[in-house]
Amino acid sequence: MWETDPKSFSARFGLTDRAALYFRCTAEHLEARCDGGRDTKENVVAACRYCNGNRHKRKRPKDPVSYKNLVRSRMEQGRWRPVTLIDSPSPACG
Repeated sequence: MWETDPKSFSARFGLTDRAALYFRCTAEHLEARCDGGRDTKENVVAACRYCNGNRHKRKRPKDPVSYKNLVRSRMEQGRWRPVTLIDSPSPACG
């Protein structure tokens, strides 16, 4: 995830600027504000824009623990994220 420098993030992982936008760091409310969730340190976690924007859009949004299990399961199967991030090798000097 990135917070302030999308250009270096996209260069590091070989992404287009548009693809890098999915990985912008956002504040995810575990219990959505529309469901009464508050802006407290216990209820807000860092999440990429993709995860933050999609978790609550489901027909039946999962509770935080179930969603975490879903993400872990899909990651183990290689089925998570809109793009796969692989560190690009550092360019050789001189």
